[in-house]
Amino acid sequence: MSATHRSLRWRTFRVDGDGRTETIGLEHVEVKIAESGVTAEGVSVAGDGETAFAARWRMTVDPEWACVRSLHLTRLGGATLALRHDGYGGWSDGEGKPRKDFAGLTDCLVENSPFGLTALVARLGKKAAKAQSVEAVVVGLPSLEAAKRTVALKPLDGAKKIAVTIGETTFDVDFDDTGTPTRFGETIALV
Repeated sequence: MSATHRSLRWRTFRVDGDGRTETIGLEHVEVKIAESGVTAEGVSVAGDGETAFAARWRMTVDPEWACVRSLHLTRLGGATLALRHDGYGGWSDGEGKPRKDFAGLTDCLVENSPFGLTALVARLGKKAAKAQSVEAVVVGLPSLEAAKRTVALKPLDGAKKIAVTIGETTFDVDFDDTGTPTRFGETIALV
């Protein structure tokens, strides 16, 4: 099997008081699916004024989409976060120190990035169409804080639309036939 490449892009918007839509974020992801696994590299640019930031990240997932194997995230001009999964439930940081607070977790999401949810839904397969909660490592942007959080999934229209709750935030997600989010709260797919 040869590798498959796919480019994904999402735009985050908000509606101002006059009903005008303005872009407040953009994410571009290059995905490579090969026999050895899935590699996704992304760039996120978001916020405005003092909340503006840019970050780049690289996530690897095993070939069966069973678990996220690594995440390397850098806020441009700032800190870097690296997490690695051993495939058996153990996580470590970029220096190889165990992250016992993440023991047993297989999923890892970059907050507000549709791709992490893509990996989670691919791992769940048809089970993604059932209401459930999973524990995952969730990395915040722009803070780069990693924490164990509950991700609740509630189907709204089979496997094509679900409500996702992470912490106190709930948003609707629409998926295409490949399991890729086309709408992720206020974020829409462009490619």
